[in-house]
Amino acid sequence: MAAGLEEARSAASARPWHFPRGAQLVIGFEFCERVGFYSMVSLLALFLSASRAAGGFAWEDKPALTLLGIFSGLMYALPVVGGWIADRLLGHRRALTVGGTLMFGAYLLLTAVVFMTRVSPVEAPMGLWSIPDGLPTALRSAYVSVSAGFWISIIALIAGNSLIKSTLVVALGDTFSGADTRREPAYAYYYAGINLGGLVAGVAAGSVAAANGWAPAFGVSAIAMGIALVAYLSFGHRYLNPRAPSVQGKSAAAAPADTAGSGVRLFILAVFALLLLVYSIGSFQLWGTMSLFLERSVNRHVNAFEIPTQWFTSIESAALILAAPVFAALWGALARRRREPDNLVKYALALFLGAAGLLLFAIAAWPHAGATKSGWFLPALGIWIQATGEVAAWTVTYGLVYRLAPQRIVSAVMGAFYAMTLGLGGYLAGQVGTFAESLGQGRYFLVLGVATAAAGLVALLVRPGLRALAATRSIDLYSRTA
Repeated sequence: MAAGLEEARSAASARPWHFPRGAQLVIGFEFCERVGFYSMVSLLALFLSASRAAGGFAWEDKPALTLLGIFSGLMYALPVVGGWIADRLLGHRRALTVGGTLMFGAYLLLTAVVFMTRVSPVEAPMGLWSIPDGLPTALRSAYVSVSAGFWISIIALIAGNSLIKSTLVVALGDTFSGADTRREPAYAYYYAGINLGGLVAGVAAGSVAAANGWAPAFGVSAIAMGIALVAYLSFGHRYLNPRAPSVQGKSAAAAPADTAGSGVRLFILAVFALLLLVYSIGSFQLWGTMSLFLERSVNRHVNAFEIPTQWFTSIESAALILAAPVFAALWGALARRRREPDNLVKYALALFLGAAGLLLFAIAAWPHAGATKSGWFLPALGIWIQATGEVAAWTVTYGLVYRLAPQRIVSAVMGAFYAMTLGLGGYLAGQVGTFAESLGQGRYFLVLGVATAAAGLVALLVRPGLRALAATRSIDLYSRTA
């Protein structure tokens, strides 16, 4: 008992400089990669819907939101395929090399495409599948070059990300041996790196776009991904477990123990994934309908300064960064008193906080008599509250999946969890976002808020049955944060 308590205290006090060098490299890689990703998605819907005079593609809102949803969905859905390729074909280190190179090249190409869009004399909407009728022959090559470059970059980003997303999570876990108690704190810092990347991305992309236009803003993504790739190529072979293909995971002798109860474990993970899916549909609104609402229907002025729309995406990241240590301290204090809630309660809390944020957006978006635009404070507060819910769920999710997934396919299972939550959530967020105009922004956010709160109630209702099922296989549904 005393030894276990000492291990828990040691884990709780672990800091990044206490981690293996490989863990530090993975956390840094994820931070830079997320700067690139969040910079890009904070700009995408706004760029696609911006007029040609403003240097955008001049798409209507519906196709812009649809593409954003499909792109976001595939970025989180295909890691199940990329994880399988990393597990079975390439090995983890090679998969990260190929994926990082693809993403870096894609960001460079996208930056070049956006620059070409700005200087192109074509007045028709850009980046579509077919050449507009009546376009002069002299301008066809410019239009085809921009369109082809845009779609190639989108496809390359999705392919590269599929190899990186779930593989990085497993690579981090593999830097710790056996039951090393520092693994859970390392996942917490990994999650913090994601959020810090989102914070930097929103401020950097928004500031650069406001000062220098779209192309340099998209260039932020290329710079961030380039730093990640160079650091990984320089140090990955030295500090990371190779995880060679086809021989990963436990030994043959350990295989029966690994497969025992795997069906129950995967079922439990599927329940958690479905709950997180509902939260994700609401949270992904920030990159689509919320951004468009903030851009067009919110007074973002503070005295003479107008807050760039992309800065609101950094509010989410700031909330995540600040809320994480608060939740960690709270769970730790409760654990020392043997009152820490299990992960189902934490998921329910996440859903209720997500619902509260959406309902604040509904209030802000509801028609106001005599007012043309809402103030910026209420939407900002909604983003902040919604984001704190994410902390309650995702800070325990990585460790939960790593512990419950069969180790021989852990990358693929992590990818499948991403696909069911963030992948499907991002896609559905784009699809349901197309109803915002017909419902009205206020009613739209109200419906989403009510649905998210209902999912929180479902989490509490299924809790007794799921706990009983987990007990039959000695599955621990607690995080044991302290």
